[in-house]
Amino acid sequence: MQLLRTNKDILDEKDILTYIEDYERNVVPFLDTLWKYYQGKNTRILNRKIIGAPNSNTQNNFNDSYYSTKNTPDNLIPIPFGRKIIRTFTGYAYRPKYISYKPIEIKQETELANPMLSSSSSNNEMNIKQDFEADKELFLQIMKNFRLNNESIKTARAGRNTGIFGVSYELLYTDGAPNKDKLSIDAVVKFITIDPRELILLYNYDSEPKKVAAIRFYSVELNKYIVEVYYPNIVKSYTRVKDSNSGGWLLLKGTEKPNFFNEVPVVPYYFGDEIMGLIEPIIPLIDCYDALLSDSMNEFDRFANAYLVMKKFGLTNPLKKKEEGVLSAALANLKRYRIFENLDKDADVKFLTKDIPYGFIDFMTKFVQKEIHTQSHVPDFAGEKFSGASGIAIQRLLFDFENVCADAEADFDVALYDRMRLITSVLKSLKIADGDYTSINIAHKRNSPLNLLEFANTALILKNAGFSRYLIADIMPDDVVPDVEEELARQDEDMERMLPTLEQNKVGADIFNQIDANQESAPAQSNPGPDQTNQVPISSNQPVV
Repeated sequence: MQLLRTNKDILDEKDILTYIEDYERNVVPFLDTLWKYYQGKNTRILNRKIIGAPNSNTQNNFNDSYYSTKNTPDNLIPIPFGRKIIRTFTGYAYRPKYISYKPIEIKQETELANPMLSSSSSNNEMNIKQDFEADKELFLQIMKNFRLNNESIKTARAGRNTGIFGVSYELLYTDGAPNKDKLSIDAVVKFITIDPRELILLYNYDSEPKKVAAIRFYSVELNKYIVEVYYPNIVKSYTRVKDSNSGGWLLLKGTEKPNFFNEVPVVPYYFGDEIMGLIEPIIPLIDCYDALLSDSMNEFDRFANAYLVMKKFGLTNPLKKKEEGVLSAALANLKRYRIFENLDKDADVKFLTKDIPYGFIDFMTKFVQKEIHTQSHVPDFAGEKFSGASGIAIQRLLFDFENVCADAEADFDVALYDRMRLITSVLKSLKIADGDYTSINIAHKRNSPLNLLEFANTALILKNAGFSRYLIADIMPDDVVPDVEEELARQDEDMERMLPTLEQNKVGADIFNQIDANQESAPAQSNPGPDQTNQVPISSNQPVV
């Protein structure tokens, strides 16, 4: 999949129809195939036809439907490997709430000490503090917006779509504004995930392509689509319907409304510059696995339908005239009673069977399964390698997977900052916040198998080495420390409860003062007598040394 480009700033109705028809013809069918493999409805095996089965034009004495459905096994078993790969990838890299946002703490002393930032003006320190407060306020407003939009769920959904299609789109709009022509103070920025099969994003021909327009089209009923075209300053709506005379598509013009984001309000999430997900490269291997298991089941069915070989006897008398239904009645009687009677001494009954290569089937299934995980770079966490492995061993096994996730997250963060930039533009227009969205740091945590003992030992080593409590809490898994700030606040509360209060200090001081006073007022003791040493009586029978 490649970026779609245009040299126009405004599209006419003919251009819009052409882009939609080309997209439906050239791109959507392949995206549909990827989605079916994610659902486990693998198209290659499900569309496979029986080879050699007679059709209605074949001249034979067999009933076609009976031959194709009973005597010729045709198991079609799609294995949902695509779903397993995507679920593993999404759960590991984009699990909800495993992507966190934190304001970058800027040390004001460092900035003031920097000669490039310092000046003789006394307002310099004040400006730095104001910028810091503005960035902090913007961070709080963006986090509030994220909570309203269920950001963690939609971010995980975007990660899932990139794994399937190689791309995911997110549409931003303003909600809760009664005035459609002017941005209201009550407006709230909302964002939703758009199916890549329903949106076309157009770029210009610059070296660094810029978004020119976005065409969203979705079906509301048979042969009727709603079409929305997003430009930097305006949004135009259309209705796409079938022409009853020519059979072609018509575009009926609808309403127009302003775009308050001042740019195309679509955020694209790309999986690398090749825009290719994880399923596409392994489709042939999945098809091979499906065929292997389906054909193996066919062999088992053929084994169950083995031929019965009868030697030197028959089910009916060969000298009598074959009456209609005699053979069928004999077969029914045999199936019912399962007894052969009146056999000659040379007669024999046995099944004609075929040996099934169990070893070869087992080898091939394991080999193809391993290749699927190897070529997709997504490990099998249920495999034997991960069973009982230590933390270091797991990290080595995840090395290839980590490379894929790191590359994916680098492109993913570009889209996340685009989302925050669009939200910031509306917040600034409403004069709610006026900070810098780039001061927000995006952190990714992994949903990997945990060894809590290793984490505890690591935390103890870091503490003894003098690292900060924040760093120690931050490296802990989210399952253990979901919120670093909350954990540090809880530790501070525990320390305060352990420290004595002022009253306790006063009472303790009074007690020690009283003890000192009593010791000073007590009479001095005499030296120990000859029968005592250190006030311990000594028996008269024991010599004194």
